[in-house]
Amino acid sequence: MAVGTLRRIVIDVNDLDVGERFWSAVTGLPLRFSTWQGQFSGLGDIATGSILLQLVPEAKTALKNRAHPDITVADVERAVGEVIVLGGTLVKPPGPFPETDPELEWAVMADPFGNEFCLIRDLESPE
Repeated sequence: MAVGTLRRIVIDVNDLDVGERFWSAVTGLPLRFSTWQGQFSGLGDIATGSILLQLVPEAKTALKNRAHPDITVADVERAVGEVIVLGGTLVKPPGPFPETDPELEWAVMADPFGNEFCLIRDLESPE
């Protein structure tokens, strides 16, 4: 039995407007509320998956993210390009995982604030 269910992913940002546009375009989640209490914006619905953007004053440090979203895509290369156009950056180029007998193709990206996330395409099982 699970302790709970996934409610949302919280992402620190330095500009709510930029974060809203970026994450809405990457995930397709609609903006549900903007600048609530001057600090939070919400995308999507809690029942079906959502993101909470949290305005913070400090920039991301060089430490690895402690949590990040995984985004399922149909074409990793194309998705990398789309994310870059939206203001994201490539952290780790597309490649198989695991390298031996891969199950998926993935790339690590960063949003305009340096928050990392993965673009993932499941590879079909050989029949």
